[in-house]
Amino acid sequence: MTRMFEWIIGNGMHDPAGIQAYSSAALVILSFVTLAVLCLYAWDTHKLAKASVEQVKNAQMPFLALVKIKRDNQPVATPLRAFIPPTSMAWAIQNQGNAAAMNIKVNGKFDDGSAKATNVFSEALNPIPVGAWTFISVYPASQITECTIEYSSLDERRFRTGITTEKGELRVSFGALHQ
Repeated sequence: MTRMFEWIIGNGMHDPAGIQAYSSAALVILSFVTLAVLCLYAWDTHKLAKASVEQVKNAQMPFLALVKIKRDNQPVATPLRAFIPPTSMAWAIQNQGNAAAMNIKVNGKFDDGSAKATNVFSEALNPIPVGAWTFISVYPASQITECTIEYSSLDERRFRTGITTEKGELRVSFGALHQ
């Protein structure tokens, strides 16, 4: 081993064969470093492409919400409120997402203040375009205590919006259904 170091110090630095050996070793090392950087770059680009596709899917997703529309004695701001008698309200489903909602099924429970414990409602609705409202057949003065809205997007992904009442507060959950 000491002879190798002596040769490097004594002859190898000025020997053309030694210089060529050093440069070849340096090129091999540099090639491996370049290959490692390219592999990392390819992996990162792959992750970025997958995230981009997922972002486009999420941007084209419906989101259905349960809303209570109230009409004051004010002039009607939207044509939909014209169907509600003055100083009244109605329950509706609104599409607040960025894509149309299809195959909509609404199930839930409501309390209308009567002696009955809880009333149940269930409906299948027509597709709802972006920003549109659709009334549901629940007595307007009643309080919805639980509601589940299941629907699909144009690309057949299924979603669920769940609304529950806990201690007088509405709790909303949203998620994709696994097929």
